[in-house]
Amino acid sequence: MRFRTGCVVLAWLWLEAGLAWALTPQEVLSKVDETEYGAKDSLAVVTMELEDSGGTKSTRKMKMYQMGTGYRMIKFLAPADVKGMAFLDAEEKMYVYMPAMHKIRRIAGSVKNDSFAGTDFSYDDLSSDRFSDRLQPSKMTEDAEHYVLELVPKPDIDSEYGKTKMWVRKKDFLFDRLEFYDKRGAKWKVLDRRDFRQVGKYVQSFHLDMHDLKRNHWTRNIVESIECDKGLEKRFFSKRQLKRQ
Repeated sequence: MRFRTGCVVLAWLWLEAGLAWALTPQEVLSKVDETEYGAKDSLAVVTMELEDSGGTKSTRKMKMYQMGTGYRMIKFLAPADVKGMAFLDAEEKMYVYMPAMHKIRRIAGSVKNDSFAGTDFSYDDLSSDRFSDRLQPSKMTEDAEHYVLELVPKPDIDSEYGKTKMWVRKKDFLFDRLEFYDKRGAKWKVLDRRDFRQVGKYVQSFHLDMHDLKRNHWTRNIVESIECDKGLEKRFFSKRQLKRQ
């Protein structure tokens, strides 16, 4: 009888410990932010492949600069029809530079949900904000390898999405899948990341696929190289820098 009672007490203690260690949905999302934006800054050279519903493909090359949260710049290097085009997200303002017009245009809130340069990303998708700045968890499930968060826009955020589901890897709190749903609850876009590699102190994905299910259109990003903690400064992320090759 004492043995059985001891087992019950031990089981209760393990249960209490497990509950104490369990993470809340908000804690999981915060850990995603900490991990995804762990590097002080990064510079990646990326090949982008676009594929339409008929199987026609086109390829682009670009450089992507990132500093913490709040600062991101994308510059197209090739082909000729997009070379020099650039995007900037800095201090909660977005800009795009069109070299053919020699003009920098501020991205107004009314067009942030438009497609960026014919890709399956909207301007808003390219925001460098933390997830927790824009989204809040409404539900979480888990399996052996992932936490699965269901996220909805915060009340003050104007989003094209009704909700987003995020698959977070338990081993490192990086996400490897996002599902975006429209406001009627229909699945709209799916983003998958794979080919995770160690880059210095950080783990980075070298392959990203965005699939727009409504258009049956793909945008694939394959990272050719990436460097972290290069010492980029805020002054680099400027409208003046947008025009430089």
